[in-house]
Amino acid sequence: MIERWADEKVWSKGCGTLRFVALLFFAVPIDENSFKMKKQSIVALILGMLVPVVSYCAGEKDKVKYLQFYKGSSHDHVAMPVGGIGTGTVSVDFRGKLVDWEIMNQGAIGFLPFFNEHYAATRVAPFFAIRTKTADGKIDARMLEGAIPKSKLEGDWGCDELNSTFPRFHGSEMQTAYPIAKVDLIDETVPVNVSMKAFNPLIPGKTDDSSLPVAMLEYTVSNPGNSPVEVTLCGTVPNYVGFDGFKNKIKQNYNIYRNNDGVKGIFMSTNSADTLDSRWGSMALTTTYDGQVSYRTSWHPDLIWNGSVINFWDDLKDDGLLKQHKGKKAKEYTEYNMLNEFQGEVKDRSVPASLAVKVILKPGETKTVPFMLSWHFPKRISWESMPGWEKAAFDNYYARNFADAWDVAKQVSSRYDDLKEGTENFVNDFVSQDVPQSIKEAAMSNLANMRCQTLFRDGDGYSYGWEGQGSVLGTALNPKGIRGGWGPGTCTHVWNYESTIPYTFGDVAMSMREVEFGYCTDLKTGKMAHRVRLPLKTERQTVGAAADGQLGTIIRMYREWQLSGDTEKLKELYPYVKRSLQYVWQASKWDADKNGVIEGKHHNTMDVSYIGPNPEMGTWYLGALRAGEEMAKVMKDKAFAKECRQLFETGSAWMDANMFNGEYYIQLLPKPMNFQVGEAVLVHQMVGQQMAHMSGLGYLLKPENVKKSLESVMKYNYRTNWDQHLSTFRSYITRDEAGLMNAYYPEGKREARPFPYFSEPWTGLEYHTAAGMIFEDMESNGEKVVASVRDRYNGTNRNPFNEGEFGHRYARAMSSWSPLIAFTRFQYQGNIKRMTIRAEEGTYYWSNGYSYGTVDVKKKGDKFGATLKVNAGSLPLKTLTFIGTDHKEINTVKVRGKKAIAEGETVVLK
Repeated sequence: MIERWADEKVWSKGCGTLRFVALLFFAVPIDENSFKMKKQSIVALILGMLVPVVSYCAGEKDKVKYLQFYKGSSHDHVAMPVGGIGTGTVSVDFRGKLVDWEIMNQGAIGFLPFFNEHYAATRVAPFFAIRTKTADGKIDARMLEGAIPKSKLEGDWGCDELNSTFPRFHGSEMQTAYPIAKVDLIDETVPVNVSMKAFNPLIPGKTDDSSLPVAMLEYTVSNPGNSPVEVTLCGTVPNYVGFDGFKNKIKQNYNIYRNNDGVKGIFMSTNSADTLDSRWGSMALTTTYDGQVSYRTSWHPDLIWNGSVINFWDDLKDDGLLKQHKGKKAKEYTEYNMLNEFQGEVKDRSVPASLAVKVILKPGETKTVPFMLSWHFPKRISWESMPGWEKAAFDNYYARNFADAWDVAKQVSSRYDDLKEGTENFVNDFVSQDVPQSIKEAAMSNLANMRCQTLFRDGDGYSYGWEGQGSVLGTALNPKGIRGGWGPGTCTHVWNYESTIPYTFGDVAMSMREVEFGYCTDLKTGKMAHRVRLPLKTERQTVGAAADGQLGTIIRMYREWQLSGDTEKLKELYPYVKRSLQYVWQASKWDADKNGVIEGKHHNTMDVSYIGPNPEMGTWYLGALRAGEEMAKVMKDKAFAKECRQLFETGSAWMDANMFNGEYYIQLLPKPMNFQVGEAVLVHQMVGQQMAHMSGLGYLLKPENVKKSLESVMKYNYRTNWDQHLSTFRSYITRDEAGLMNAYYPEGKREARPFPYFSEPWTGLEYHTAAGMIFEDMESNGEKVVASVRDRYNGTNRNPFNEGEFGHRYARAMSSWSPLIAFTRFQYQGNIKRMTIRAEEGTYYWSNGYSYGTVDVKKKGDKFGATLKVNAGSLPLKTLTFIGTDHKEINTVKVRGKKAIAEGETVVLK
């Protein structure tokens, strides 16, 4: 375990002193007089050494158990998004810089708002700074950021990095455990130790508490010296309301300082933007610190040639207190509207605001100063960045709970400690479990994908998602396609693979099933539109069906019902579920002869249509039939349950007999055709089986064939060197990185034009396949695959919090939760109040989307028992069953005398 740099810095000072003491004492000959002199010197030196040690011990120790550690200078790609479900985010990078400002209803990776954007001026992006003054009068001021990346040093006018002209710290180190990031800033010339912690509340099962439009930023400073130090911490943010990184409608923006309800800070809004525009809203930079607060509601607008920068920096350095400047009218402004006072110079420009907190640090003292960046942009224009999909504006769900960004700050501040504690408890419980590091890291890091602009919610609480979000840079493959999102409509054949949301926020997942069945499924035919148009209640759902998306959604409905135990919701949606399954052998003609095998032409996630039986669609279909059977039983629809069972048994036997070639399952083509699978080793050929295992539906095919297929995938598709590999479309892997190729063709077996993406590795498919391996007692292979993915996203090559495919932070990457489920064997059946867990001693995290906790498994003889804790929500539970790696039940224990285990409660099950 790597120690915090601050710890090392403190102890290095102490140990250096001890080494010097030893040198004085032992290296010089000792006589009586010299001994007395040395003894006095040694006592003084030891007392001096104790100051930094006491400073550390008396300081505020971080309680968070971090999962990922980034040291050195090669982690320029690390940027952890900070924001709630459906709210947008701001990211914090390895240096402590706030990057990727994506709070205005659009994905906008790479976007930094700035001011002073007129010709020949320094462009100033958001930043935090520190000013110190020591007892001897020495003043230092610098940005709270580490060194500039070397890749940014050379541009047309010198360094291309925004804010590169400001002094800064020499280095930085970062620790993360999503949704918390901690950055230690390193510079021996600074008289205080400084760290920054950024987070947004995330508590599984508590959706509203995890859907707050705020970045919570804490700066902790400690004084290791033996004299007091003045410290000012200052944040500067431009009021860029009206500019989302793509379209600029900044006009009549204003900033106002406020101090009420324990919150001090600057409220930023506009008088001009269209209230139905997705860029209209407000922001706030605030603090709850009960100390000396100063501010500027703007920088000086009438000083050319970067005079406003000089004016601000001189003001900060002077006494550590900001002063409202005097403009052309020689007036002191306390509530300042930049545009009204200086119409000519600053028309349609963003308005900078700065907020500072001044503290005095005694020797050995540590203080933490909290800041909050909150936002409120209430309207969304459906799939706005997708040409032809834009429709009317509708409310963002999160915005309904707040009047504006200031109200966000007030409400969050009133619950700040509880929200922070709940988030830290979740992180610590998750990180502490006895699960391989790579599996924990994959699951935790990709939680970010549902708390960025990839996912959003409307005013009724329904949830939707892009395939992936966009950037302000666009893509070389499609230069004109610079968009905030890629792949609209919550594409079913992509979101099929997502397994994170159901286990963390069940109501969000269930709302997606309501959209897919209640609105996108035609009850007459059973056809499910695989992309949803918005607004939901007024748009006709005319997009065609995708076989894998429709079949997988049936399994997902069964999973969501199990996790929730909400049989009333199942009853409401069951007619649509049943009809969507009947569509397979009726209107669609996918299984025209109704034999449990899909032979007809069918669209799928490879963006082509397959013809003929293939393993991917075969396992999706078998899983859907099993899920349909079980739901029919619950609904007492015996005839349909029997029909599903007969089709399942027929189709399963046929696939084993006709599609398994002794090593893996293949596609049977009626004739040579382009864009098909053919005799490839398909990486996700067992995808339906993985879903069936996660949902407790059992084996869909012969167990020995399932395992052999996954062994073949590992044998043929896993590669450790991609230097000589031709990827025919996109590049997600390079050089000596390792991963699973989507399809491997044995020599002479490839059609001239196979399906488009066969040569690529997709992390979403890799995670699902790894889960399948773990389920089949191939844990070392499964872990190896997951670790290979995470090694590619290590902060040096790529961002650990941005696994992309068709866009950034891709929805399919959220299949990263499935290896965790496979390893822990967690399953929850809410209808019968039963939980299953791995039959092996250890502590495991569990969550069913409505509550979460830990279970500590112990073995006594040949039986297992457990201590089960519920840390959020409540858990109806009657039995806990221990499952072996062979899927067999070892033993079951009962919970007696309780309707539900309450939040904060622990029960011992023997």
